[in-house]
Amino acid sequence: MLYAVCSYLQNGLPTQYWDWRHELVLLSGVQLMSVMSAAMLLAARPSWLEKPLNGLDKMYGLHKQLGIAAGLLLACHWLIKLSPKLVMAMEWAAPKLKHGKGAKDPLMSLAKDMGEWAAWAVLAMIILALLRAVPYRLWRKVHKLFAPLYLMGVFHALILMPKSLWFSPVGALMAALLGIGSICAIYSLSGKIGSRKQVSGQISQITALPANQLEVICQMNSTWPEHQAGQFALLNFDPKEGSHPYTIASAPRKSDELRFIIKSLGDYTSTLSSTLKVGQRIKVEGPYGCFDGGKNMQRQAWIAGGIGITPFLAWLESPSFSNAQIDFYYCVKNAAEATRLDEIQAACLAKNIYLHLIESDLGQRLNITQIQPETLADIWYCGPQSLGSAISEHLAQMSRPPRFHHEAFSMR
Repeated sequence: MLYAVCSYLQNGLPTQYWDWRHELVLLSGVQLMSVMSAAMLLAARPSWLEKPLNGLDKMYGLHKQLGIAAGLLLACHWLIKLSPKLVMAMEWAAPKLKHGKGAKDPLMSLAKDMGEWAAWAVLAMIILALLRAVPYRLWRKVHKLFAPLYLMGVFHALILMPKSLWFSPVGALMAALLGIGSICAIYSLSGKIGSRKQVSGQISQITALPANQLEVICQMNSTWPEHQAGQFALLNFDPKEGSHPYTIASAPRKSDELRFIIKSLGDYTSTLSSTLKVGQRIKVEGPYGCFDGGKNMQRQAWIAGGIGITPFLAWLESPSFSNAQIDFYYCVKNAAEATRLDEIQAACLAKNIYLHLIESDLGQRLNITQIQPETLADIWYCGPQSLGSAISEHLAQMSRPPRFHHEAFSMR
């Protein structure tokens, strides 16, 4: 909108195809670089943005949406640029009058070429990111190319955007966005993203749990900042594999211990039972997330599905929630495969939390009407996306639904 206003004030309303094409190429380019700059900022994981956006998991979700939007805008930008061939073939516009050619500007030629190279690479990256079959290790390495490709886009924009546009409000905004994005890209290339929140530790205990789950206790250095129950961290067991997000399944402990419960869900996690060793050095980055149970003591419902029990284990270990009115719905295949069920039952009894164990093997299913959402202030959910979507859709039909809080299971 700002670009349209500035362009109209400078040039008036386009009257022919070539003028429209010129303006649409610039408009789509401005939109594209704005979206890519926002994605670059989120990739840098600035801590001041986490709370306003409700956690790093939501920031990653927004980053993914911006990436998809960038792909669509890039396709539009490119198609508009290539549109003369179709327009001329269909005789929808008169050919463009060519004026005498001056000396060829090598910078402009380079900027055009770099823009085209970057466009192909970015489109390929977005397609790879959306293909779930691509292994995380490969996706992680390819994803690092976004920073240099973004800088190529910045160079393309700086050289090819008309000088008159830089002296308008949209030019000032673009300068700010490109500057911030470039700083974030250089920061990413330096490998320092998240480095200030990384703390060393070592594995002190490993316990095999039912349903292909592994409980890992990590003894952290004293520099670990106290987390809030329900937050998560990025664990790096193997530098070659990189970090993966896991919920901290324990409240803050004086011993600086962190508990993680990891379920075998893919190629990498399925190897951890044989590769992790007591005494192994690790790096933990965090804490992150805003899934903290809120501050009010009004009536609420907790809903956990499968490995989604982990933040609730931390809450049950926390001294909070002793006087809250809570119904806790734990959805499992069967009681034998429930994670730390004895611990959960004892904690619920001590805190006067009403536990509902829902076993699918017995034909039991969570019915949204069963939790009486009209009587609740909040619903806290962590589990499979399909169940979370079903709950959210039901609540959307209510005139006064309770606040619905959920963890983003997938951060890719």
